Amino acid sequence: MAKTPEVLVVDQNPQVRFEVKRLLKQSQFALAGEAGFGTDAVSLAMETRPDVIICGMDDPATRSIQTIYALVNALPETAVIVYASTPTLDAARQAMLAGARDFVGAPATPRELEEAVAGALESEERRRMRLSGQMLSGGQGTIITVFGPKGGVGKTTIATNLALALAQETDLSVAIVDADTGFGDVAGMLDLKPHRTIADLAKRSDTLSREEVSGYLFPHSSGLLVLAAPAEPFGWRGISADQFRSVVETLARLHDVVIIDTGGDLGDIGLMTLELATLVLWVTTPEFSSIKDSLQGIEALQSISFPIDRIKITINSVSPENGVRPRTVEEVLQRAVFWQIPYDRRLRHESDMGEPHVLSSPTSPAAQSLIELAGTLGGTRGTERPSRSGLAALFARVRQ
Repeated sequence: MAKTPEVLVVDQNPQVRFEVKRLLKQSQFALAGEAGFGTDAVSLAMETRPDVIICGMDDPATRSIQTIYALVNALPETAVIVYASTPTLDAARQAMLAGARDFVGAPATPRELEEAVAGALESEERRRMRLSGQMLSGGQGTIITVFGPKGGVGKTTIATNLALALAQETDLSVAIVDADTGFGDVAGMLDLKPHRTIADLAKRSDTLSREEVSGYLFPHSSGLLVLAAPAEPFGWRGISADQFRSVVETLARLHDVVIIDTGGDLGDIGLMTLELATLVLWVTTPEFSSIKDSLQGIEALQSISFPIDRIKITINSVSPENGVRPRTVEEVLQRAVFWQIPYDRRLRHESDMGEPHVLSSPTSPAAQSLIELAGTLGGTRGTERPSRSGLAALFARVRQ
């Protein structure tokens, strides 16, 4: 799941702010702060840099609209959601013209508030991905590289389960390439025993026809197609970076999505997996040593002018211990946390047994997070968020 959103509450009425804060706490959102209208709100927003701003609209609305407009101009990448006790279409129109991402009215259900916040965050992330060319699109398929410079962070587990979720939860054709130049585990995690690997395909990369490629891909029952790594690490010795590029680009012309699992090194093949990527899911755990290795890896890529905007930080909680907070990870890496996968001891165990987690335990928190990630990357919403009964009602979406 994505990190817990931090929300700034803006309203001139302290009692209303109290009610909004209470609902946010019950809905498990993090409070970034609270402020009245005007300069106070803008300065606090600039200081706290929240993920979402929830702003009230008074009647008359002049002061509210001025504040919304100032907030949107100060933090154009921060979603602003506006609420009003009189949710008229004219009020909604004014809020939207001022730059609000959504408009809700009071009172209503916590579920609708959650959907408003989630929808605003998703809309903003898609805007960023679209501007950077990272949205799944027609023509050549999207290449998603799962990378991390430290072993044991769960790259293969994430890559395999994400690929399965994409194959099952979307209408996209999905292939996964095992590019771990040490010991590739993707086929084992899927309980497959392929007799052809990327080493065989690379030898023919200059002359391959579209029809021949299918003979090197092994189907999983989910519909996912697998290009396995050589059975022994020495099998990579005969594969050049250019041959690897040719193989992946061929697969991307034939499939909507190509997932690349990596060994995490920055050798010729490792660098090529990053160069080819439309986006990189950069996996780290909350442990300090993993974050330190990630910082060194990102700095190394910056030194060779790699486009860092492709990198999406993904925190994989491999231990029940909390470790470093996501906000600290962001401060150290100077990158926003894109996704968080909650701890689940079954995630790695089931994959090691040839039973991928999203198939064997699809309702677990970790599986739901991976399925939701697949929905975000693939253009669907994944699974619906569960409702939280017994929460105070405050907001209602204004539906046209």
